[in-house]
Amino acid sequence: MTETWSGQGVELFQRFREAAGFFSRTRDANFDMLVQFADVATVVSVRAGQVGLIEQVQAPLLAYDFAVKGSAQAWQAFWLHMPAAGWHDIFALNKRKAFLIEGNLQPFMAHLQFIKDLLASPRARQA
Repeated sequence: MTETWSGQGVELFQRFREAAGFFSRTRDANFDMLVQFADVATVVSVRAGQVGLIEQVQAPLLAYDFAVKGSAQAWQAFWLHMPAAGWHDIFALNKRKAFLIEGNLQPFMAHLQFIKDLLASPRARQA
């Protein structure tokens, strides 16, 4: 059975894919991260500090090192040009239970600034 997604989760996924597709840093970061936008699950593969693959997935058993999951409202608030207090950082969102961070936290913490910058890459720019 093929499941299709629609709505805000897909829009958020597309926004993230457009912004993060060419994201890279001169860092030896290697990990697979699950990012969930409302009901849309995405696997982001990072190799040698460069995003190699951003793929919407439907499999029930996914292989990833860690996950960052959030509601549509949380992602939209996080990606504002100047997010409000409590919506500006992935840890603040985790604290307010709008984001869930789980999995192997060793690669997550080892590459924390890289991950924060990657997840914030779709943030609206001031015109």
